[in-house]
Amino acid sequence: MSIEIKGLLLGITVSLALLGVTFGLSPIFQPKKVTVANEEQQAKVASVSSTHVLEGEAKRGYSLFDHSCAPCHGDDARGDEGPSLYDLAKSDARITTIIKGGVKGEMPSFAKKFSDADVQALIAYLRTLKD
Repeated sequence: MSIEIKGLLLGITVSLALLGVTFGLSPIFQPKKVTVANEEQQAKVASVSSTHVLEGEAKRGYSLFDHSCAPCHGDDARGDEGPSLYDLAKSDARITTIIKGGVKGEMPSFAKKFSDADVQALIAYLRTLKD
């Protein structure tokens, strides 16, 4: 066999060996996927994880939500009689208007119950709700 062919075969062998090592080790460096068995467990995980990371205004907002909003929007804010409040695309001003003014035939006005600071705390909590 000529030196050129031996060199070519050696290069191919080394390349294949490097690919084998790369793909063989890649699962070791991949992050582990955590799966949750059912929707109820997923809701609990989302609820627990959102309440554990809450600080300041968002924590106060959660307390206000829990006492006044959860009966309609659900304990986990994923909706019940009222809609899910996750990943809201509405502006803070629009959310304030909805909370203060309500939605005719669907949601009562909370203008007398919540101060402006309360509404801001609620919005801070709602902004933590991400899918």
